[in-house]
Amino acid sequence: MTQPPPPSRTPQIWDTDISRRSPAPPGFGPPPPGFGGGGDEGSGPSVGRRRKALLVALALLLIAGLGGGGWFLWGRDEKRTGPKAKKPAPARVETRLDWLVRTPDKDKDIGANGTPKKPVVWFTHGNVIRTRARDITAYDVRQGKEQWNIPLPGVLCAAAREPDGDTVAVMYSKNGNDCNGVMAVDLGSGRKKWDQPLPLNDPRITDYGDPQIMMLRGKVKVMGSSESVTFAAGDGKVQDHPKLSSSDNCMENRASTDGKTLVSILLCNFGNRQFVQRLDPETGKEDWTWKAPEGLEVRGVPSVDPLVVSVARGEPHADFPTDLISISPEGRTRAVISLTGNGNAGQAIVDKDTVYLASEGRETSNNTQENRVIAIDLASGEKRWENKVGGNRVSWPIGFIGDRPLVYQIAQSGEGGKLVTLDPRDGSPTVYKRMPAESAEEERNVAFMGEVYFQDDRLFLFSEPNNKPENLLLSFS
Repeated sequence: MTQPPPPSRTPQIWDTDISRRSPAPPGFGPPPPGFGGGGDEGSGPSVGRRRKALLVALALLLIAGLGGGGWFLWGRDEKRTGPKAKKPAPARVETRLDWLVRTPDKDKDIGANGTPKKPVVWFTHGNVIRTRARDITAYDVRQGKEQWNIPLPGVLCAAAREPDGDTVAVMYSKNGNDCNGVMAVDLGSGRKKWDQPLPLNDPRITDYGDPQIMMLRGKVKVMGSSESVTFAAGDGKVQDHPKLSSSDNCMENRASTDGKTLVSILLCNFGNRQFVQRLDPETGKEDWTWKAPEGLEVRGVPSVDPLVVSVARGEPHADFPTDLISISPEGRTRAVISLTGNGNAGQAIVDKDTVYLASEGRETSNNTQENRVIAIDLASGEKRWENKVGGNRVSWPIGFIGDRPLVYQIAQSGEGGKLVTLDPRDGSPTVYKRMPAESAEEERNVAFMGEVYFQDDRLFLFSEPNNKPENLLLSFS
């Protein structure tokens, strides 16, 4: 039986031949779930199961001797290329722990009113600004002093990863279940701009279902599995709230942007098929539409330029992405990269024509954990190199210094963590920053399941909120 036609937009590209599916590079695979706003990889319908599986897996790694683990958040929606850090000259290899922030008592008792989504961080106006369970707080990057705090009307459930100027929007839940409130704040002044309930067309539902919130060119857009709405970023007025019916073929439920290009993911009710569109973010004009191969579910967009999407295959679909697919500027499939084992596709970082991933950790003879960083060619899907990076540690790619991949290596007992750059030609490592041994235990405890940011030659480590650690934030320089 012939499938009904795809969304009535042109042009359309139907190059979805996956016969060129590349062999699986050894030892890497499903990523940790994405963070709140649907990002890479938290955009599937089974975020809760993936989160639970990840917590168990990482706990086992800790018991096995890892003593820590972590992943990097770029503070932007699903784009793992991230802002490339400026290369300082000269770099000081030995660092110091400049300051830390203790976890507030109120953040240690968050289970009673629901579990908050992964936090989001922004760097602006000399501050590092982070969402917490029930508020947004700014800290001075040099001294760690609190600059301002904005309470949330409920528990955080999603946040825009990229502000629009100084305006950023977040979503919250008053009852710990339904994510149905939207609030915008000014990151410069630390003041609330507006607060609006999420409008609903269908009285039978209470929220949009695993919503993503993003900002672009004066607009705040909330997308979910059932409805979508667009607010004006300035005053919160509703600009568009389409009323869909069973006869509507497709709806947008995810989107990613780098500010120049907008990538939209459409979910269509005929055959439960998905489509990826590239749009002009200023005009909304469609460049092309790419149809996901049948049996695959698009989970996120690790990189907009070059375009890389993560997908899950199987029926029912796997909890974690099973493949990465690179798509050409013309909207055609370039390569399908299989993800196997227990690695972290959610930590994929992309530069030019290469994706860098971390393999799963494996136990060494002295009961520690180590892994490898793998470079994959986006045009052919073939592995370029695989490197242990040095030392019995677990390493996570977090960004770039120039054209060199930047890797964070977790702290060990009595030895601080490291930042290492890799030669893009063969992966040979060079130590870039070395954290002090005196704070190794604090560093390891915060980085375990936490977030790693490198900004303006400073390393920031944020703890996982549900671990209820002693320290919320560490800053090294």
